[in-house]
Amino acid sequence: MPEVNGYVHGDFSWVDLCTEAPDKAKVFYSALFGLAFHDEREGDQVVYTLGLKGEKPVLGLMEKPQQMCEMGIPNVWETYITVNDVEAALAKVAPAGGTPMGPVMEPSGAGRMAVVADPAGAVAVLWEAVGHDGAALKSEHCTLCWNQLLSSDADKALSFYSEVLGWTTVPLDMEDSTGIMLGGEMIASAGPLPAPGIPSHWAVYFAVDDCDAAAAQCLELGGQVAVPPMNTPPGRMAQLIDDTGAMFWVITPDPTFSPL
Repeated sequence: MPEVNGYVHGDFSWVDLCTEAPDKAKVFYSALFGLAFHDEREGDQVVYTLGLKGEKPVLGLMEKPQQMCEMGIPNVWETYITVNDVEAALAKVAPAGGTPMGPVMEPSGAGRMAVVADPAGAVAVLWEAVGHDGAALKSEHCTLCWNQLLSSDADKALSFYSEVLGWTTVPLDMEDSTGIMLGGEMIASAGPLPAPGIPSHWAVYFAVDDCDAAAAQCLELGGQVAVPPMNTPPGRMAQLIDDTGAMFWVITPDPTFSPL
């Protein structure tokens, strides 16, 4: 079992769904991924929800703030990147061409976070762990297995992340893709946007044992299939939309695939 015990500076550690319908999302992902959900409360208010595989946290859900609803920001999966010192990382954002989206926050004592946008507009969360390191399981059925930057200016964005997080890059022979390296290991990829009009963003991929079955179940649960299951070098994958409108990918990885 690919259990994870902590994350190093610059690594992808967590994803959560920011949605205006968290209760609806719990039903959807409980059925699709077989997860249990635990609400963390302050008094009578639910402040965050952990998605658990067994007893181990693998993803999160949170209710979208009213300000984001009023701005028309869609329900979205958010990508978290671990940093050793969130203030120090945040101080590098503007000089590197990015945009801090607000001050450092300390949610429920779990960690310290800052939301930032890269120069091409993709948003990520810088996360300094205190009580919550991140996903305890990765790259197994119904857990996070990959993050992909889809960008209107991938070169400019990757230069930004290299300055802030110390990433390096390597060209890949896959549809103009670039591999993102940390400590000699490929941790993510980047590439151009698939179509005009789509904003730059971090796409999240969940591993599943059967991509076709996951796509069919998504439809049964009231979701949509944006990109039908297809064979690719990394594995068989599909882009799905949950019943609250949030997009994500599922992939049945090809164990023989090597990106380099």
